[in-house]
Amino acid sequence: MAYAHLYNNYLQNIASYGNLSRGGTRMVLENSYFERVNNPYYNDTSAAQLRQSGSIVVNRTRRQQTNGSAFTPSSFYPYTLDPAASVPSLLRTYSGPQANIGVRACGEE
Repeated sequence: MAYAHLYNNYLQNIASYGNLSRGGTRMVLENSYFERVNNPYYNDTSAAQLRQSGSIVVNRTRRQQTNGSAFTPSSFYPYTLDPAASVPSLLRTYSGPQANIGVRACGEE
């Protein structure tokens, strides 16, 4: 059995599938943004669990399927979700090469 927690992801222009819960996987998918993804999320068997909440799907063509309750990620660690609608902009702004990653201004802790 595998546990997977995916959140605040941005998937775009995918012809096959975005997130697939297979076999005995227990997957929780939260506040992600799917744009032109043929199969945004689904599970392949009744043994695979997938719980989705808060995600946005734009221009999808096929499956959005969930099954079971999977697990509760916050029972393992704390985390904070960004709103799914903000994910594309946040990732364009803060991901990839950045000149100031790991650099703090004088006086910052």
